[in-house]
Amino acid sequence: MRGSKFCVACWIAIVAAVGLVVARSLAAEERQTVVKNVVLLIVDGCSSEQYTLARWFKGSPLAIDEIRCGAVKTYIADSVIADSAPAATALATGRFSNDKLIGVAPSVKTVTVPPPSADEQLRPLATLLEAARLEGKATGIVATSRVTHATPAGFMAHVTSRKMEEEIMEQAVHQGVNVVLGGGRDFALPLAAGGVRRDGEDLIAALRNRGYQIATDREQLQKTVGEKVFGLFALGPMTPEIDRPRRAPSEPTLAEMTRKAIELLSADEDGFFLMVEGSQVDWACHANDPAHLLSDLLAYDDAVAVALEFARRDGQTLVIALSDHNTGGMSIGNMRTSKTYAQTSIADLLEPLRKMRCSAVELWRQLSLGPDGKAADPKAISLDAVRRVVKEGWGMEITEDDARRILAVALRDKDDPQNAFGEVLCPRYTVLGWTTHGHAGGDVPLHAFGPDRPVGTFDQPELGRRMARAMGLDLDATTQRLFVDAASVFSAQQVEIDRTEPTNPVVRIRHQNVTAELPINKNLLRIGGEESALEGVVVHIAETGKTYLPRQAIRRIKGE
Repeated sequence: MRGSKFCVACWIAIVAAVGLVVARSLAAEERQTVVKNVVLLIVDGCSSEQYTLARWFKGSPLAIDEIRCGAVKTYIADSVIADSAPAATALATGRFSNDKLIGVAPSVKTVTVPPPSADEQLRPLATLLEAARLEGKATGIVATSRVTHATPAGFMAHVTSRKMEEEIMEQAVHQGVNVVLGGGRDFALPLAAGGVRRDGEDLIAALRNRGYQIATDREQLQKTVGEKVFGLFALGPMTPEIDRPRRAPSEPTLAEMTRKAIELLSADEDGFFLMVEGSQVDWACHANDPAHLLSDLLAYDDAVAVALEFARRDGQTLVIALSDHNTGGMSIGNMRTSKTYAQTSIADLLEPLRKMRCSAVELWRQLSLGPDGKAADPKAISLDAVRRVVKEGWGMEITEDDARRILAVALRDKDDPQNAFGEVLCPRYTVLGWTTHGHAGGDVPLHAFGPDRPVGTFDQPELGRRMARAMGLDLDATTQRLFVDAASVFSAQQVEIDRTEPTNPVVRIRHQNVTAELPINKNLLRIGGEESALEGVVVHIAETGKTYLPRQAIRRIKGE
């Protein structure tokens, strides 16, 4: 009897010991697989059909193929079809937002989610980039658009319209992002220096004063070292990949920018967060342009391969690759193949596409420039000129009627005349179909690799929160830290907006014997003639009249 009791006790002890060993082993494994770095790669305006087309065109699997693991729902707070601004905001902040909003909560108008409370409407929301930076991680942004465009802006700025690119660039400069690479030098320079800034500020000079190295071409980028690099490789957006070797050979590719960003950011022992956008797939699909689409999607896939190469070697990096929404509603098969789709060969699909040697943007540029290099009157363009340009650029022998329709559509869509080529020619000379020049609302594929990778179907805010948790970040706490409504701390008599310079407004706060000045869209605090840096930017929301300050600024003003 005693022996039996002894054996039972022994077994209990053994089980407990084994449990302890397993627990310690699991804890050790968890420590070993902690997510130190996150690389988020966004291909703007893309879905499954575009990936399929790129795979056929490449003739081999895509780098992204082996890591497909789910799907992403793309609706936003006020529509079942997303705009890039709220889609980027959802991924960056873990919260739904409205059409055209950047880095702020929705307004009262919502259709897919409950409306926010009055206090929360249009409130700035902390992003993954800001939260990672405050935790000591290095941060980076890479894009082939202007770095002030909707998707990169969603991670660096807080404004109520994606069109506020001057304000977006100012906030980006004052966010303390370690590495920013892309186009958009025009929004960093004043009008007098060939830029578009109406406030007269030279943000390139401001960046240099903050210790940034500035790169304007591939060679300069390759030579950069250190913790702070701002690369602006074009006055506006970067050149479509299919045109880049001829039109802008000094611009780096998306893969080159991604590799350099990872090289620079991975030097930080605390880890890093990097967002990479293949921006122009969206523009290609807006234009129904297969040539632009394929070249930029394959360039994005090369960037994914760079990230995966690092992640496999590193073992502590989570790579997530997805699209923010679909654009163009592209299909392999169109109305012309309605009765012959089952006989569609690989050659039928690819031969017309392989003859395309430039983007639709380049086709229109060649058509619309006169002998003096200035824009010609579209009404003066001849049908023969259209046929010649299409033959040379897209390899199609089109009719006069085709040329006439191209010019008619270009005149109809004056803001995007390049859309005419795909709209008129794809249905007749390719087997590709397009349903819109806008966005489409379907789910898009999800791809992920590394520790704690998401598997399944998610909406975009869920993925934003998953990335935050993986890095040990608290987005809500960061919002409370960075964006305090000044009116909740100071009286209306204590706070005023000085608009002496309308393009450079300043918040002035009087508290006891202290007068503080905080330039809007910057991370600066001036008290008694002394200027200090803040851990976040000052944001003013004109629609609500509210001004948001980092809590750090309030403590300094109060002398705490």
